Parts: sequence; structure tokens; C-alpha cells
Amino acid sequence: MNFRILPLAAMLVAAGTFATDRVVEEFGIAPTYPSITAAVSAAIDGDRVVVKNRAGDIPWIENISVNKSLQFVSYENNSPFVVQGNYLIEAAPGREVSIIGMRNTGGYFAGINPGGLRATRVRIIDCQLISGAISFTNDGFDVDVIGCTLQHGSVVISFGNVIRNDITSSSIYGSALDISPSTSAFQGDTCWVTGNKLTGPGTSSYDALSVNSEAQVYHIRNNFVRHGYVGIRIIGGNTSSVQNTIWNNTVVAYTGQFSNYGILPANTPAGAIWEIMNNVVTFTGGGDQRGIYKDSGNQAQINVYFNHIVPGMSTAVSPDFTFVSNNTTDQPLTVNADGSLLNAPGAINGANPSAVFSDIDLSAGDAGAYGGSYTLTNYFPLHTGAARVAHVVYPFNVRQGSTLRVRATSFDR
Repeated sequence: MNFRILPLAAMLVAAGTFATDRVVEEFGIAPTYPSITAAVSAAIDGDRVVVKNRAGDIPWIENISVNKSLQFVSYENNSPFVVQGNYLIEAAPGREVSIIGMRNTGGYFAGINPGGLRATRVRIIDCQLISGAISFTNDGFDVDVIGCTLQHGSVVISFGNVIRNDITSSSIYGSALDISPSTSAFQGDTCWVTGNKLTGPGTSSYDALSVNSEAQVYHIRNNFVRHGYVGIRIIGGNTSSVQNTIWNNTVVAYTGQFSNYGILPANTPAGAIWEIMNNVVTFTGGGDQRGIYKDSGNQAQINVYFNHIVPGMSTAVSPDFTFVSNNTTDQPLTVNADGSLLNAPGAINGANPSAVFSDIDLSAGDAGAYGGSYTLTNYFPLHTGAARVAHVVYPFNVRQGSTLRVRATSFDR
């Protein structure tokens, strides 16, 4: 499957060749603009809106509607621009909107109006939302959310990639991350959910991560997932027999008020393949705990191996998956606050022993979010104020005579 994120730095350079910078400055006079609204109104497709912070970093308090291809960036190097308000992006074929380095103290990002299947590209990168969500539920949007912090919100998209984010939700917003396109038509490409910290609500109604789709191949890898009900819920999966992966995640139930599920496949269709491997599943509370649990309605091929589940669960691994092997359910298993392994002797060097799953120091792979090549260490900390490569896709092994394909996404302001 091809990774659909293009190198963002290259995109910015190309777009900037013919673009005009619309500089926003407090009390600005021509050629600057006194508000973000004024700059957006004056801009044309391909321009950049460059925002200079107000005195004392008081936020620009505006609700912004975007109906053209624009980039929003900070005037200051290695510093966010501070706003307060909602950013509504109108779908249209060929439209591209990038928001890089925003700190929004009270507002959300959302898509409006249909515009053709995946016809509008949105990139939300290195942003901080203090109280607000990212919501693009229309299939007309293809959204990349990279390197963002949502302190009290959620990410809901139909298509795109979610990489290197820290998302904390509550019952107000529901699941921390929800990917649910309305179309079931297979797109022939991949959605990456990699290197995130996801905290779901502590209620019996919501998940931390939910995928409900047959439209793409899903790679859910090296996420640290904390939940009060379901950690990772998967519904669907492409029916083209291309495997979807749930690899090297650390899943922790932090409440025990009711039944909790670590990884929960449900209603997967015939023809779908899910590989659940190298995960760590544990809990910190009481209640009825279930590790990797097969819910009703599953027709997919689901293989479960080299996972490590804490002792004491009512059901550690359901016995009737397609293939179950090499899982541990009787070993000590505790994690640190950041999801790294504290006392987990079975999980250390306990991933699939194949060399392609080795840790980045080439030792045998650890299970959980810090194991393998996509270790969570690659993705954190956030907001370092530096340009960086956010994600790299490459073959896990190289065979003589084949072409080596490596694709990366990077960003700068």
C-alpha cells in the first residue's frame, strides 16, 4: 500500500514559489493586515497567512472560515501563533489547507460542505488545542493530524493519517480518535495511526481508539492507549485480503468500574485480515477486565500472537480467533506513566522474534509501544520548536534485486 502523505517541506517550498505572504500584525497597516479575517479575505489560492502574536501573546479572537487553498503559519521561528476561535474549512475539489504551529486556547477545527470524495486535503501539524476538537466527518476531506496536542478534545476523521499526537478526550467529546468514513469503497491505500498517546473518557460509553471502515488498510502501531471502556475497537477492515495491523501498542485500562476491553474486534467482514501482534494489555483498576476479546459478528481472519496480557483478567485472549499463539497471560506486567515498561519481563525481548521486528538498537524486539522500529521514542516529545521528519515508511526487509522504496513526511513552518 502506498503511503499518501507527501513530504510536507517539499510541498511548502513548491507552494511558496508563487505565493504571497499575508502578514497579520496587531494594529497592522498596509502591507500587513490587522486581523486574520482580513488576511484571509485578501488572500488567493496558494497564499500563506503569517500570524504575528499580539502583545503578551494575547490570542487573536476570531472565528475563521476558509474557502481557498491557504497555509497558516507563525511569524516567529520555533514559536506558536496564539488564537482563540473556530476554524471552518469548506470542502472543494483540489483545495489544500495547512495549519502549522497554532496554539488555540478555545476553539476547534472542522470541515463543512461536501466536495467530492477525498477532494480536499487538510494538514494540521504541530498545533495545540486547549479545549476543542478536530472534526472532519465528511468523506470529502483527507486529513493528516501530525504532532498535535489536544488537552480536552478528540480527533474524528474519515480519511487521512494520525501520527505523533497526544489526545485526551472526555465524555463531552467521546472517543479520543474515531476514524469512520461513510463509504465502504476500498481506496487501495493506507491509513497510519502511529506513535500517538490516546486517552479516552473514563466512562462505559466511549473508546480511546475506534476504527469503523472497510475503505482503507489500517496500520495501528506503537500507540500508548489509556481507556475507561475499550482501548482499541476495530469494526470492518478491507475485504481485499490486504492485512491490517495492530502492532506494538500498549493498552491500559485506568478504571475498573465496569467491563473493560483492551483490544476488541467486532463485526469484521469476511475477506478482511487483522494481525494483532506484539501488544501489551494491562489495567490499573478492578472490574471485569478482558484483554484481547472477540466480540460478536466477526467473520474476518484475525490472528493473535506474541501479545502480553496482565494476569487476573476474566478473559485474557478469546480462544476462537483464527490463530492464537505465543501470548503470555501469567507474567508480571506494569508500565510507567508514559507507557514504557516498568516490570514486564515477559514483554522485554518478547515480541515476534523475527529480525524485522527488532528494536532500533537491533536487539530482540520488545512488545508494547516502545518496541520495534516505530518506537514511541521516535515521536515524542512534542512541540520542540524544530523542523523534523514526522514519519518514515520503509520495507522491513530488503531482498536482492528489488527496488528499495522509502517515503517520509516532514514539516517546517
